[in-house]
Amino acid sequence: MFLKALLRAALAWPRTANPTMRSDGPGLTVWADLARLDHLAADAAGTDELPTLFTLMNPGGRDFGTDVAAFIEHCSEQQILRFAAPVTAVDIEATVSGDYRDGGFLVMVTIADRITMASGQLIPQVFRDADDLPRQVLAVVVDVADHAYREFLQTAADLAASAS
Repeated sequence: MFLKALLRAALAWPRTANPTMRSDGPGLTVWADLARLDHLAADAAGTDELPTLFTLMNPGGRDFGTDVAAFIEHCSEQQILRFAAPVTAVDIEATVSGDYRDGGFLVMVTIADRITMASGQLIPQVFRDADDLPRQVLAVVVDVADHAYREFLQTAADLAASAS
């Protein structure tokens, strides 16, 4: 399953040896600056709200998807989560079951400010045993966003090939 391999890869990323979650793969458009994440998390003056966002994320609660959305939005604003053209935004949408939040979320990838692709639902149980929850959430969002963009490219190529 895609998520199991993704989580194994995310947990294998070392904290200090790799300052970014960006491989040397061609055309990677979504990545994370882990050095910046560490810098803001260790903000001794307490001027950044990142440590507060860390403590709010609880995979056991119904607000987990909403907390992840706030965390990822802040990471985008602080240049921790980065993306390059044609990806113009990576956002999180909390999911609901009936009238209540269920703790899950979708990763939304906007391409060229015109097309928004949504991932499948990510459930909070995947994150329950995380040693470093913020890093794991960031790793999963980066991989899912990149995967969604690559699937879009493959679909576009397939459609172009079948049209000719």
